[in-house]
Amino acid sequence: MARAVTVSLQKGGVGKTTIAINLAERLAARGNEVLLVDLDQQGNATEGVGLEEFYKADTHLGHVLTEDDGPDPADVIQQVQNFDVIPAHEDFDDLEDKVRNSTFGMLWLRRKVVEPLLGEKYDYIVVDAPPNLGPLSDAAMIATGNVIVPLLMSEPSVSGFERMVDQQIKPIQNEVELEILAIVPNSLSGNNEEKRIISDLEDSPFSKQLPQFARSTHFEQSDSPGPGIRDRIAFSRAWREGVPLAEYDPESDMLPRLDELAAIVERGEVASESEEAQREEVRLDG
Repeated sequence: MARAVTVSLQKGGVGKTTIAINLAERLAARGNEVLLVDLDQQGNATEGVGLEEFYKADTHLGHVLTEDDGPDPADVIQQVQNFDVIPAHEDFDDLEDKVRNSTFGMLWLRRKVVEPLLGEKYDYIVVDAPPNLGPLSDAAMIATGNVIVPLLMSEPSVSGFERMVDQQIKPIQNEVELEILAIVPNSLSGNNEEKRIISDLEDSPFSKQLPQFARSTHFEQSDSPGPGIRDRIAFSRAWREGVPLAEYDPESDMLPRLDELAAIVERGEVASESEEAQREEVRLDG
């Protein structure tokens, strides 16, 4: 089933763009046609895939969304590695104002990008949303109907998630369908605070959205580096090189976990422990 997903948290510095870029790449590596949309005014995903020159392009996504007879999405799509990208632009602050002040601005991304392209040209669309509660972030969630939340295992990050649920996700859910597909503990290094917060997540109403690779059982497994997406210098070096992790470090121990995240997007839900075990048996037998 074709699916669109937003990667979002209202607090910055949680590795949101890293997850978005590498999720798009892993979905593509699994044989899918994938589009990454950088909706963040900062343009970090655009730079992280080597398209920084388009951050000041004459024609950009803002024109597609706001002009009645403007360009088609195809006019601003760029190809990188094994997936396509709609870059961010320096004028996205102006775009955000137009979305805020228009009666139907919140629907532009859905009507002009996601609906025409999803299932027709692309199997999956991944949107990197701005790290705040605002019109562009709302528009991304309304357009995709699914959200992945990257979290640092720290109280400020968890508080940001709680605010996003109360102030953004629940109000949107009152109007349209919106699912939290996965909560992804990110940039973990291994300490007691991380253990406590993961345990709290496992005991929370969001336990089913916590992937198997992010669960506390990994603290006890000698063959595991620990739960979650671990802190690896290769992520930041890949971003500086303008390529996904798989191209920079194809042997990274985090690629299987990013693959599992891609599988969650494909299924539309986190698999149970028994389902993951069955898949691992099939993989080993193969």
